[in-house]
Amino acid sequence: MPMLMVMVACGQGRTERGSSEVDSLPDADTLAEDTSFFFDDEDDGLTLGEREVEAFSDFIYAFTHNGRFQAERIRFPLPVRDIDGSETRITSGKRFRSEFLIPNNAYYTLILGDMNQMDDYQNDSSLTDVAFQFLSLADLRVDSYNFKRTDGRWFLENRNISHVDAQLIDFMHFYHRFITDSIFQQESLSRNLSLAIEESEDSEEEISGTIDPDQWPAFRPEMPSGEFVNIDFGQSYPNPGRIHLLKCGISNGMLDIFTFQRDGEQWKLISYEN
Repeated sequence: MPMLMVMVACGQGRTERGSSEVDSLPDADTLAEDTSFFFDDEDDGLTLGEREVEAFSDFIYAFTHNGRFQAERIRFPLPVRDIDGSETRITSGKRFRSEFLIPNNAYYTLILGDMNQMDDYQNDSSLTDVAFQFLSLADLRVDSYNFKRTDGRWFLENRNISHVDAQLIDFMHFYHRFITDSIFQQESLSRNLSLAIEESEDSEEEISGTIDPDQWPAFRPEMPSGEFVNIDFGQSYPNPGRIHLLKCGISNGMLDIFTFQRDGEQWKLISYEN
């Protein structure tokens, strides 16, 4: 099973987004001060060095740890398009950091239409555009920070606040109810739910087979809920009746794969892998 090593940053709550406040651009020394990061092991000297092509995982780690580096990689003034279509601009690193606060989860998600898309994601050198998203299940709102790789280096180009992609809206409506309504969740499990999990943390042995819905509570892990980080690297959804939701641990190698499939008018969880 592949191990995902993207190092996204978590650990604080978030402030209200979409403010129209814009302040003046401070100098580099000021940008390095009054910073608020997301890990205890802050490193103000962290850089990527002179690499021909930066991996997004390394870049986003540095971006969330180092104020000076972060400011250098934002295309100021940063365009911000709100959900109502209005546009503002952020012109300072301090203002940017006051809003770039990631949900307090120790994981991020990938929502795939085909597991073969993992090859595209893991072949990082082929990526040119990545959206680092804050996804809210309650209102199906997505706050996207859109990064582009130019001449091998990643830069934040713009921020866009919108509704969930039209290709995913039906599934996300279902998933929100699935995660908040225990009775509905039980009704939305396949009669032969496929299971493949590690026997224990210290063992490479795997338990695999099928379980009936009544056994699901004994195996069910914590599933993405509320507000969480999602990564959109340009994946598509060729089969609108199948979705793979991947819950990827931050730096710890955890990977949970939940596969959902439409059964007539109803989505069903058909498999869980750990």
